[in-house]
Amino acid sequence: MAIESTKRDITRMNEILSVLIKYGFGSFVNHDLRSKYKIFSKVAPEAKEYDSNTRLRLVFQELGTTFIKLGQTLSTFPNLVGYDMAQELAKLQEAAPVTPYPEVEKVIEDEFGKPVDEIFEDFTKEPVASASVGQVHKAFYKNILVAVKVQHPHIQETIATDIRLMKKVAPYLNNVEALKTYNIPAIINVFEKDMRNELNYTIEAMNAVHMKDLLKKDEVYIPDVYLEASTSRVLTMEFLDGVSLSKVFDAPDSDYDKKKIATMGADSYIKQILIYGFYHADPHPGNIFVLDRDIVAFVDFGMMGHLSNDLRDDLANLFIFISQGDAQLLTKQLYYMDIIKDKNDFNDVQDEIIHVLDRYYGAQFNDISSVMRELVESNVLKEYGVVIPRDLMMVVRTITMVYDFGNELDSSFNTTKILKPYAKKLVLNKFSPKNIERQSHEFSMDLDYISKKIPNSIMNLLNIVSDDGQIKLSLASNELDSLNNIFTRIVNELVLAIIIAAIIVGSSLILHADIGFKLFGYSAIGLVGFLFSAILGGVLIILILTRGNY
Repeated sequence: MAIESTKRDITRMNEILSVLIKYGFGSFVNHDLRSKYKIFSKVAPEAKEYDSNTRLRLVFQELGTTFIKLGQTLSTFPNLVGYDMAQELAKLQEAAPVTPYPEVEKVIEDEFGKPVDEIFEDFTKEPVASASVGQVHKAFYKNILVAVKVQHPHIQETIATDIRLMKKVAPYLNNVEALKTYNIPAIINVFEKDMRNELNYTIEAMNAVHMKDLLKKDEVYIPDVYLEASTSRVLTMEFLDGVSLSKVFDAPDSDYDKKKIATMGADSYIKQILIYGFYHADPHPGNIFVLDRDIVAFVDFGMMGHLSNDLRDDLANLFIFISQGDAQLLTKQLYYMDIIKDKNDFNDVQDEIIHVLDRYYGAQFNDISSVMRELVESNVLKEYGVVIPRDLMMVVRTITMVYDFGNELDSSFNTTKILKPYAKKLVLNKFSPKNIERQSHEFSMDLDYISKKIPNSIMNLLNIVSDDGQIKLSLASNELDSLNNIFTRIVNELVLAIIIAAIIVGSSLILHADIGFKLFGYSAIGLVGFLFSAILGGVLIILILTRGNY
């Protein structure tokens, strides 16, 4: 078995290296690799007709499933591979092999330990759709029409083999001067993790359940998942009677309310990103359906984005500052996010951002996605060490694709109009009582942890110093208790100070928004907030003054 596996590896490696040479990437295949795997291929004449980005796409396309997926992963790193290459790799279409029904039947029987007809009724032998990892069949489950996605046999072994070979080649490629900046071994590790998730349909099923719960009150639709009829290689979902978005693009305007579809779809994506922090990260037209009454539905939940609370807050600020054309605040936000590494470059980066924003001023920032895309692909910013994190890159990619679809459906489509209300809501939400309570609790936990660790740390440090014989100090147990009490008091007073500051800022925002019942011409809620913060501030001052030792 091991010998057969080795033979397969050698054959596949030979194929990979030969295809690289065929499309003009022979300089990356060094002498050691050529000798070890007996490579004698030459550049194909037709390869000279294409630029390097197109040739790389053709390499991935010809090498099949694993490399197509790798290309799609690389397309989410435009700051690393370049925006032109990322755009080209985004064109990769998954190969669509069709697995014969007897093999599909065997996969299902292996997964459930029983014949197909004991689980499903009227299971169609011909698939209604096929992709590189699996194919979809129609069937009935408990008298409900369902779509059953069945993984292709041996696809996991095929992908595992390809990734194993990629890891073998990666060190060689990483030694090529022109490729060192890409950190190919790290990219392969990220890709391996992505593929591990995508090959596990149980993860996709739970993603769909999670998304349906989040969007249950929205106008978009998420199909039901039947977990009892799903496994890691078989996924059973409600069958959607609709058409893919790609068909809506080409349909006459009279057939669909395209403006509604664009608005509802984009609204859902922005809400997923900013409000929920959990979003459908693969919005190509085949994964978006339109149902009766122009309802937008999402399918395929294998690739999802996850955003922390902090990143969502940062995104909200970025969107607002872009929409306002405020280069200074936008640059500060990038600095606070640790995207701009060197403060000495602050003014230079700000000047470059001003130039980018100036190019879009005439459009009144209707297309935030294009501004973000240009900021990302700016070679000048890259020169200043501005590196965009992958999580942020995936958001930019998603919003850009959503804008492109929206614009194709409706020429007056405006992403800013949809983005700004959610961004403002997220900013204001930072000062909500619930969020203040959470932040205060987190801050209290951190300080409490520090207060408990410092005494031991001091003792450890003193023990080390005393061994040297130059400094010798000691702390009695009651002194350690006193130190702990001091830190506890500091924690409580800092938490109170944070609450006061948050109430003041929140009240200011409410006054500025001019909402609610008016008192003396001002928002009553804002005035009450200021009054309450003044009372708390007085309490804090009294506590500090009565403690002594300040």
